[in-house]
Amino acid sequence: SDKGRFYAFGRVFSGTIIAGQKVRILGPNHEPGKKEDLSVKNIQRIVIMMGRKTEPMDSVPVGNTCALIGVDQFITKTGTLTTEEHSFPLVTMKFSVSPVVRVAVEPKHAADLPKLVEGLKRLSKSDPLVQCSIEESGEHIVAGAGELHLEICIKDLQEEFMGGAPIIVSEPVVSFRETVTADSTQICLS
Repeated sequence: SDKGRFYAFGRVFSGTIIAGQKVRILGPNHEPGKKEDLSVKNIQRIVIMMGRKTEPMDSVPVGNTCALIGVDQFITKTGTLTTEEHSFPLVTMKFSVSPVVRVAVEPKHAADLPKLVEGLKRLSKSDPLVQCSIEESGEHIVAGAGELHLEICIKDLQEEFMGGAPIIVSEPVVSFRETVTADSTQICLS
C-alpha cells in the first residue's frame, strides 16, 4: 500500500513522536505567525529503518532517527515537524556541490508527458541535489552535480518514477560561469 509513497526520514530533536499525532509541518520558507508554507496533518505510521527492512513503532523518543508515513505529500525536500504553535523551521542544508551539468528530457511518445511531469516532481523530491525545471521553450531540464549523478537520476526517472516509459535525453551541457578575481590594470570606459 506504500508503493509510490515516500518516507519522511529525520531525527527527533526534542520530545517524542507518536503515531497518530497531529503535527505542524513547516516548510523552509515558513515564518512564525503566518500560514504560508504550513500544513497541519496526522502522522499515519512510524517506522525505524533496519537495513532493507522497516520496523513499525508506536513512538520514537528524542535523539533517534525514524521514517514517518503520511506526511510525504506536504514536504518537498525538507521540513520541520512540530507540535508547538510558534516554532521556527530548521535551516535548509546547504551543499558544497551545485548542479552544473544539465540535460533536456522529453517523452518518446507525447501521451507520456503527464508521466514525465509527475516523474520529475518525484525525482526532485527524492534527491536533494537534483534540480528540475521547465525552460520558456517548454523543455524539461534536469540538472545534477556531474555526469554520473545525472545518469543515475535519469535511470531513476525512467525506471522508478515513470514506470519504464521511454524518454529522449539530450547530450549533457555544462554551464560555464565567469567571475572577477582581481583588479584590472587597464581602464575600462563603458
